[in-house]
Amino acid sequence: MIFANVLLALTFASSPVPPQDFLSADSLMVDLRNGGYTILWRHTATNQANADAGYPNTERWQQRNLSDRGVADAKAIGVILKAKGIPIGDVITSPMFRTRETAEYGFGRVTSVSPLLMALKASPEETSFIAAQPVPGTNRVLVTHHYIIERDAPGVKPGDVNEGEAAVLRTVGGKVETVGIIKMADWTRMHEAAGGGPAAADGPPVSVPIGPLVIPAALQTPQTVVVGEYLRAFNSGDPARMRAFFETSAVPNPARTIEQRLEIYAALLKDLGSVE
Repeated sequence: MIFANVLLALTFASSPVPPQDFLSADSLMVDLRNGGYTILWRHTATNQANADAGYPNTERWQQRNLSDRGVADAKAIGVILKAKGIPIGDVITSPMFRTRETAEYGFGRVTSVSPLLMALKASPEETSFIAAQPVPGTNRVLVTHHYIIERDAPGVKPGDVNEGEAAVLRTVGGKVETVGIIKMADWTRMHEAAGGGPAAADGPPVSVPIGPLVIPAALQTPQTVVVGEYLRAFNSGDPARMRAFFETSAVPNPARTIEQRLEIYAALLKDLGSVE
């Protein structure tokens, strides 16, 4: 019954998918190893009960700060990037405590603080700052706020990057390009693959998996093994593997093409993260 309910949820849930020309998170992890990118990282989860009292010279108690989940997520994401061999150079944040602490929990350091990363109005200085090249062989991390990412990352729309998520940029010929977006579901899957468990003190957040996928004996018989294979393909985060599963194991349906199934899969992975 549990697996039936899971599969029912997988069948009917839906949400928008990222632009098709963006690289997947897994491809981004490969390219980031070479350096040369700017990671525009939105601060991790905050306590929404508190509102900012003003900008920028306010005390901590007058600002919206990281929640326990946000602290845990920042630490987990830092561990993921280190485990993936991603070279991190400059780590620059906005003046707000939530961005500075996201960087500190993630990387143990802040290179500098820039008010350009929280400016309410666009400026040529901000554009040049975002377009600057990282130190050769490294990636530059800018921990900032959603409106900065929406304004400076081409193709990123309001709502595309939530707390803890990031847009990866590169500058080619002086022009900034968005290479891809790393969603919380991507961080979840990578954390799970690295053997991670719950990270937040206030209960298991959506962004951190509870445990690895375990296929029970009931799904390892000739009659049920296809369900286990579906779950493995789902958790892989690999559209090519999911496509192969649909091509070999799904019942053909002219009203439900493989491309449509892959769109639903991408939306489910974004909303649910890994299943267990």
